[in-house]
Amino acid sequence: MNPINRTYDELIMSYLEGQCRSEEAFVLLSWIGESKDNQAYFESFKSVWDLTSFHMPEVESIDVESALDAVNERIDEQENQESLVAEMPWLRRNIKYVSSVAAAVIVALFLGFLVVRPLTSTVTLASADWNTEQPYMLPDATSVTFADDSKISYPKHFRTNVRSIDFEGKARFDVAKDEARPFVIHCDGMDVEVLGTSFLLNADKENSRYTVDLYSGKVRMTMLDKKGHKLSSMEIEPTQRGVYDAQGLTVMTYAEVKSEELKNDHVLDFNDVSLAVIVETLEYVFDIKIDLPQSYADDKLTARFTDEDAVDEVVETIATVFDLKVSKSGKRSYILR
Repeated sequence: MNPINRTYDELIMSYLEGQCRSEEAFVLLSWIGESKDNQAYFESFKSVWDLTSFHMPEVESIDVESALDAVNERIDEQENQESLVAEMPWLRRNIKYVSSVAAAVIVALFLGFLVVRPLTSTVTLASADWNTEQPYMLPDATSVTFADDSKISYPKHFRTNVRSIDFEGKARFDVAKDEARPFVIHCDGMDVEVLGTSFLLNADKENSRYTVDLYSGKVRMTMLDKKGHKLSSMEIEPTQRGVYDAQGLTVMTYAEVKSEELKNDHVLDFNDVSLAVIVETLEYVFDIKIDLPQSYADDKLTARFTDEDAVDEVVETIATVFDLKVSKSGKRSYILR
C-alpha cells in the first residue's frame, strides 16, 4: 500500500461515516483531485466500505477527471489573456496546484461537502445485558460501573470535539481525561459535562430528582428546557453532591449529604474518607464540636454508624482507631488528643 495513502485512511473513514468536518473534507477532496491514483484509491476504499456491516446510503462517484478538464479549459482561457496573466505571475508558477485545488472545490460544491447522511452507528446497552461486575469500557477508555437498572447509548466513534452519550439509571463514571474533548452525559432535562473525573450519577427517570456525587475532578451540571435549551448551570467539586429536581439545581456539602442519608437510611457510611471531613460531618449531623489535632486531619477512615449509636460511642470509636484519648468540655464538645 502506498504510504501516502495510508495517512488518509482515517480521514476517508471519517468522511464515509459522515463525521468529517468541512475543513477535513476539503483536505481530503483536494488530495483526491491531485491524481487518478488517489481517486482510484478512494473508490477502492469506498467499495470495501460498502461491503461491510457499516453500509450506508450510496455516495455519488467523484468524477475528478471531468472536473479537472473543466478547470484546465478555464485556465487556458485565462492564459490567453496576457494582460491578466502578467499581473498574476504566481498563477504561472503554480498552475498545476491551482488546477487540482480548484477541481477539488468544484467536486466539493457538487457533493455539498457532505451529501452523505451521518452514519447512525450507535451502541445501546442495558445494565442487565452486561452480566458482570466489571466496569464497561467506552471507546475513549472511560469506564462505567452500573448500579441498579441502567441504560447507556453512545456512538461507536466519538467525534473530534466532544464525547457525547445518553444515559438513564445509576452508575459510577471514571472518565478518561481529554481536555480537547469534553465528556457530556445527556439525561432527561439535564446534562453533565466533565473533562476527566470520577463520580456517581443517579438519573433514574422514575425519580423526580437526579444527583451527581463527585469523587475527584470537577463537573458542570446544566438544566435544560423541553426543547434542549440551557436554563441554568453550576459546577460541583469533590465531596459535594449536585442535585437536579423541580426546584432547579442545588449543591449539597458532604455533611448535608450524610445528614440526608442518616435521615433516610439511618446510616452514616464513610468509605476511605479523611478524618477532617468525617469530623466536620459529625459536627453538622449531631450538632457537636470536636477538637481534632491537625496532624490527623488527612488520615483516612472507613466506618459505618447508625442513628442508634450514641454520639459518645461514635467519638470513642474514632479515638480508639487512631489511638487517641477523648475528653469532654461541656455537654456537646469533645477533645481528641
